[in-house]
Amino acid sequence: MAFQTRTDAQNINLPADSVSRLLCKKWEMDYALASGKKVNTPASSLLYFEFYKDGTFSITGGKPKINAKGTWEYDSKKEMIFLSIAGKGIKTITSLTNDQFVVLADEQVPAQNDSLKAKIYFKVKQE
Repeated sequence: MAFQTRTDAQNINLPADSVSRLLCKKWEMDYALASGKKVNTPASSLLYFEFYKDGTFSITGGKPKINAKGTWEYDSKKEMIFLSIAGKGIKTITSLTNDQFVVLADEQVPAQNDSLKAKIYFKVKQE
C-alpha cells in the first residue's frame, strides 16, 4: 500500500494489540466536520463499520447504498489505520479512542492542509 502522510496528522500512537482491541467492534457514523463546521447527515446516508481482529471489516449504509468488505492495516510508523477494498486504499483513520474514531472523508491520504479537510466521526454502535 503506498500512502503518503504528514507528521502532524499522525495521532494513533498505540501498540498494535491495543489498536485491535479498540477498533474491533461495531461503529456508526456520528457526524462530519467540513472546514471546521459540523455537518449533520440524514439517517439514510449514515455509514456503519464493523472491524474484525483478522484485519478485515465490513461497511454498510450510505447513499448510494454500500455493502462491502475490506481489510484494515495499522501502520505504527505512520500512526494511522488504512482501509482498503479489493486492494485499493479507500480511507485513512487518523484518530482512535475507546469510543470514537475519525476518518478523512474526501480522500484516503492526509494532504498538506488537512485541518480544513472533511472528517467523519464515528461512535460505538449501541445495540
